[in-house]
Amino acid sequence: MEIRKCTVAESKSVGEFYDRVVKFMDANNVNYTKWRYKIYPSTGYARDAARAGNLFVCIDGEKIYAAFVLSEDPEGDYSKVTWLKNLAVGEFLVLHAFAVAPDCQRQGLGKKIVEYCINYTAENYRALRVDIVPENFPAKKFYETCGFKFVGTADLGRTSTGVPQFCLYERNL
Repeated sequence: MEIRKCTVAESKSVGEFYDRVVKFMDANNVNYTKWRYKIYPSTGYARDAARAGNLFVCIDGEKIYAAFVLSEDPEGDYSKVTWLKNLAVGEFLVLHAFAVAPDCQRQGLGKKIVEYCINYTAENYRALRVDIVPENFPAKKFYETCGFKFVGTADLGRTSTGVPQFCLYERNL
């Protein structure tokens, strides 16, 4: 199993992976992320992230175990909260669309991937940030156990998501 950047050619498979994850969450009434099937995260989102060099996969052969985006783009207005470190865009990365295959959850894979993200970020940036839907209590607890600190709640101006507020977390490096 390896964690690596995803190619544009592979992005369709990652989009299909996200679709499967969202369908699972919806079917099991555990869609704490408020992700919407074929809307976010979607094949188009995966393609665009791959083109920008920001899409990553945890993969073994053809099987995708996890996918995520590491980007300088907060995909919203991060200035609405007081961060632990006052950093300009370009001095931090944001973890977006992090999903682990349902059959691989609660086995430590998510923590290994976040450790990868922290190490990757530490090479050229000063912090790793993440925003979470307020009702996503499992994610909030998970990131706190990974050393992230809650910094506040804000409306990021993401009108397309239908989620008005996000809880913002930061891991300084």
